[in-house]
Amino acid sequence: MAKILDGDDLIVGTNITIDTTARTFTLIASADGVTTNGLIAKDGVTIQALYSKFIKLWETSTYNQFPFPMYAIDAKSGQYQFGFDGSRYSDWGPADETTRNMLRDGGWDEYQAGGTPELDGTSQTGDLARRYVGILSLGTVNEGAQLYYQTTAGSASVDFVFTDEVNQGVQIFGDSAVDATSADIDTQTFFKAFAREEGFTYATSTLADTGQTATGAYTVSVLLSNTQDLNVVNTDAEIVGAQSGTYTPITVSYYSVAQIIDINDPADDFPFSIVIDANNATLQQVYTKIQYLLRQDSDINSALADSLGVVNGKTADSLLRFVGPDLICAEGVFIQNLRAQDINNVFFTDDNGTARTYDFAATLSLNFNNFLTSGSTGYYVVYITDSVAGGDDYGSSTAIILQDNQDADITGTITGSSLTFSIDYDNNSQGGRSDFSAATGQIPITVVAGNKGVAKPVVATGLIERTKSNSVTLTAEQDRAYTP
Repeated sequence: MAKILDGDDLIVGTNITIDTTARTFTLIASADGVTTNGLIAKDGVTIQALYSKFIKLWETSTYNQFPFPMYAIDAKSGQYQFGFDGSRYSDWGPADETTRNMLRDGGWDEYQAGGTPELDGTSQTGDLARRYVGILSLGTVNEGAQLYYQTTAGSASVDFVFTDEVNQGVQIFGDSAVDATSADIDTQTFFKAFAREEGFTYATSTLADTGQTATGAYTVSVLLSNTQDLNVVNTDAEIVGAQSGTYTPITVSYYSVAQIIDINDPADDFPFSIVIDANNATLQQVYTKIQYLLRQDSDINSALADSLGVVNGKTADSLLRFVGPDLICAEGVFIQNLRAQDINNVFFTDDNGTARTYDFAATLSLNFNNFLTSGSTGYYVVYITDSVAGGDDYGSSTAIILQDNQDADITGTITGSSLTFSIDYDNNSQGGRSDFSAATGQIPITVVAGNKGVAKPVVATGLIERTKSNSVTLTAEQDRAYTP
């Protein structure tokens, strides 16, 4: 059974009851949740259909001896009033929240009679007891998605009553002095809705997204849709279980004082108020952890000093999004401890709204065979083969060791079968070059490696180009001749 659009499908005593003494109406959903009485709670009934049903019922003397229950201002924009018939106030209204939660395609006010009552209990004046905005979501979400919302900035999240796309009245005003069953509420200037499901893209929608500045007793559309997120590479269970060693160190810190971040060199210092620690994880792993945190109904702020305080994950702003292979950070978000090969696929905007990126970093991978990696005791050194000025070439006593983008010599102990380094391609001036890219576009290198007593010394050559795929493979023979 779908949403009830025709008042004739509302049957008194079956799926609706009307109490003319208490002046309430009650919607009754099918007990089996399917089709028993024609009304499914999740599907509900349009307020226009309810209004049309009342019109037909009040043609009869059974009902028209009582005040008419409601007033339709405009069905198209979904504006209705209960307890008011256009001229008199009468206390009519929904009997309970269960009934209210089944009303669709509209917002409404609920009035109670004020002033001196007439013999029929009506009054020329009325007091607003409750106000509901009709929230409708535009877009498609995954089946079973639990969307949620805030009615004030910083407040706790509230789940919509039913899963999937939204069509629900949300209370935005209440006066307990008029209706003792209502809390005192006045949240008519803010509304924010969220779609955040595991394994799917996220969506957030505010009043401004559809040109609204406030909520009221009418319909308001929120833009919420999602699709499968191919950049989420692990499930929640894996994040906290089998893969926790990778994900636990990935954190996000929110600061009350902007952190000054050095992006390329000491002169490039920029303010960022949110800092993610990537802990050398892949971009997809960083994104996966952040998306996980943004669904947690708890504090996700890891800042120890200058902390912004408690940041609830479920209602925090989105921080990251992928566009193709590139990770785009929201304004004020910086990611530290990135893998060398990823830094040119991340784009930042500082607290001042200015776009920031790393200078291009070429990536160099050194690959070693098992004799070189044995015991983690081998060594490697990367030399510049030919300097521009000459005299500092590989093979000379002043041979230049190539530096990474932190100006550290690329030399050390072989700790794995593949080691990766990031090189400041646009600014490196070693060997007499003003910069690598202003020279030939290629920097010849010579790599030497060895592992005393296990691998014979080996030499290999290669090129550094403006790419992420520079690599040199070193394959050494087993050394059976060395004696200490």
